Amino acid sequence: MIRINLLPGEERKRRGPAVQIKTGDLVLPALVVGAAIVVMAGAGIAQRTGIIQLERRIAEVDAEARKLAPQIERVNRLAQERAELDLRLGIINKLEKGRTVSVRLMDELARCLPDHLWLTAANQEVGGTISLEGVAMSNLVVSDFMSRLDRSAMFSDVELGVAERSTFGERDAVKFQLRCHVTPDEPAQ
Repeated sequence: MIRINLLPGEERKRRGPAVQIKTGDLVLPALVVGAAIVVMAGAGIAQRTGIIQLERRIAEVDAEARKLAPQIERVNRLAQERAELDLRLGIINKLEKGRTVSVRLMDELARCLPDHLWLTAANQEVGGTISLEGVAMSNLVVSDFMSRLDRSAMFSDVELGVAERSTFGERDAVKFQLRCHVTPDEPAQ
């Protein structure tokens, strides 16, 4: 669209330009922009102050850590020595507990042996199993031995492996092999 101004020149001058900007209209936007700048500057200053304080605190902590480094090293060394000592004490305690197990095992085996039965081998295996070999005068004596082992608190899961006729000297005998699980109870101290 084409616009033509048909007003005489004098009236055109009196009317002034078509768009007039008043200074009062610019004050509010300028204040908003100024306030935003002040807020951002304040936030930036606060952030920078926080960073400076954190850097100062980090430097203090680093200085304190360097000062305490010998003590920290000593504490770590003592902790390692303590762990090694605990390990050694644990081994000693385990050996101390295991020291009497074999004696009690043999004592309990001797109590369970019936007359006319002789053990020729006793092998303790890993996992608490013991393998027994021996000679008896009859199958009933072997059965009695197995019953006694089963009733004992120290032995469980008694299983007969082999029982075969053989000679013992000039007599007939039964050669046997059996296995059982050893459950040693700790003695009351």
